[in-house]
Amino acid sequence: MNKRLIFLLAFAFVVGTGLSAYAAVQNMKVGGDLIAGGIVRDNFSLGGNSAAGNKNADKENLFLSQLRVKVDADLTDNVATTVRLINERSWGQAGGTTIDIIDLDLAYVTLKEFLYSPLTLTLGRQEIDLGNGLIISNSRNYGTFLSGTPSDLSLRKAFDAIRANLNYDPLEVDAIYAKVAENTRRGTVLAPQNDDKDLYGVNVSYNITKETKAEGYLFYLKNASTTTNKNDNLCVVGGLLSGKPIDNLTASIESAFQLGDRTTTGSTQKDYKAWALQPILTYDLKGIQKIEKYAPQVSLSCTYLSGDKVSTDSRYQLWNPVFFDQSLNSITHAIIPFSNLQVINLGTSAKPVNDVTLLLDYGYYRLAKKASSLTAPYNDSDGVSYGTYTLTGNKELGSALDICALYDYTEDVQIGLATSMFFPGKAFDSNNDAKAMQVIGSMKVTF
Repeated sequence: MNKRLIFLLAFAFVVGTGLSAYAAVQNMKVGGDLIAGGIVRDNFSLGGNSAAGNKNADKENLFLSQLRVKVDADLTDNVATTVRLINERSWGQAGGTTIDIIDLDLAYVTLKEFLYSPLTLTLGRQEIDLGNGLIISNSRNYGTFLSGTPSDLSLRKAFDAIRANLNYDPLEVDAIYAKVAENTRRGTVLAPQNDDKDLYGVNVSYNITKETKAEGYLFYLKNASTTTNKNDNLCVVGGLLSGKPIDNLTASIESAFQLGDRTTTGSTQKDYKAWALQPILTYDLKGIQKIEKYAPQVSLSCTYLSGDKVSTDSRYQLWNPVFFDQSLNSITHAIIPFSNLQVINLGTSAKPVNDVTLLLDYGYYRLAKKASSLTAPYNDSDGVSYGTYTLTGNKELGSALDICALYDYTEDVQIGLATSMFFPGKAFDSNNDAKAMQVIGSMKVTF
């Protein structure tokens, strides 16, 4: 076979392969969203910085952009891929080494009817949002993010995971494995490879009726990255029941328990004995004719997350937030850990005119167990924790209020203005009892 024929055959193979790959794309969709807004925050340290004579350290103001671009491609034989890029940054910080990073937010392939018609397999960086977000929803709820953006406002939530979904309508089963943290990739004598953080779990849901659903789950978090010579292993078992018991009323109740081994300071091993309970009620006031046109709703939720009392026994009762994604109130979400809490939220919403929605949410916060201090779980726009607050031994943390107005300018553009306040209670000492405030104005464009 001469060289010319070999070249022609090779050329034909390359062209044919390219055409086949192109023809395999049945449908492609490009979309995303862009949020641009301004943020003003004051006293998120609750006066801790101003008490030291530095009032400016309690103030934070910036403009912020959050851009996500998503590409979905449907291929042949029930194969689909999704890729989404994200950029979050404050205005005027171009040129930094970490500010302008365009990161990979989603990157996964979906195989429908994989080997078996009810089975769908999803592999790669994906969002996993189960139930009301009490247990599994946000892989980075307390993580460190790019500087220049407050970490509690980040949109990054995806897991690097494998998810197998079996749909036997009305029964649905999800089996999940996620690599939360990959640490030592090549082991040595001093740094073994077994130091990763892995999540395993099963979620089973059953549609009892058209409007009533029951879910049960079991998750195991193996964390070998935070302790010396001992593992920190957590097992979470729980369930969620949701539905409409009567007309206009939507209700849910979720309860979960945590078991396992907890390694505390000094490598002391304790047994997890923590639990959580969260009932939620939402009532649609459609039946009242005089106000029905305003689409009013009222909601009530109670959240209990166990705390650990000071003791020398082997029990560790402090609730582990795991991978929650709930913001009971805006400011408290940023400065109060999602653990050792008793919270009552009362909310309402209405549409006074077309395209305008008003929302109000009041929250009352108490500790489940007395504590001597609290450390804010999230960081400010400079990547610094909002602070550690000294407590008095009283359980009353205080009250939070969120007021928000949303205007649907078009089907694709929504303009919002939200103000939030937190009034510290008797649990905070005199150096950490200043009122915290926040104002956020934003515009979201979906394309």
